[in-house]
Amino acid sequence: MEALQDLLTNLVPILQLLGILIGAYLVLIWAASVLWAYRDIRRRSEDVSVQVLAVSLVLLLPFAGIPLHLILRPPQTLAERYERELEQEYLRRDIEEKYVCPECQRPIEPDFILCPHCQTALRRHCDACHRVIDLTWSVCPYCGFDGTHASRQAPTIPATSYPALQRAEEVSRS
Repeated sequence: MEALQDLLTNLVPILQLLGILIGAYLVLIWAASVLWAYRDIRRRSEDVSVQVLAVSLVLLLPFAGIPLHLILRPPQTLAERYERELEQEYLRRDIEEKYVCPECQRPIEPDFILCPHCQTALRRHCDACHRVIDLTWSVCPYCGFDGTHASRQAPTIPATSYPALQRAEEVSRS
């Protein structure tokens, strides 16, 4: 019996120390959860009342507050929301403004020859037919003029391929 009492008297201080360590660990976990909730809600909301409510929820309900905070918090952080808004703005801008100046990125009309903002040349007139063509084209797609001093070669269409043209030529000859 004395051996059992000696064992219990030696075990009680060890259990007390173990209880103190577990209690201190639980207090540290609780304090860390409050700090985590504070940092998390600051990343998700700018509203001070929402921040105070979230932190006080975790502070007053030590281990039940974290699951409640996870359920009630906003789904996106402020950075994620900002990125999504930028993406939506970019897509909206891409849909609305099809034509922009390659130099200053301002909106232009599709038939502008010069950018009205930075005076960058966007297109040019064909020397032969005077239609607006792209600067990168070496040949006018409308008349076939290639920009050399030689006369342009207009495509010839045989009158026999179009009966209406054939009849018009016969009327003009008579």
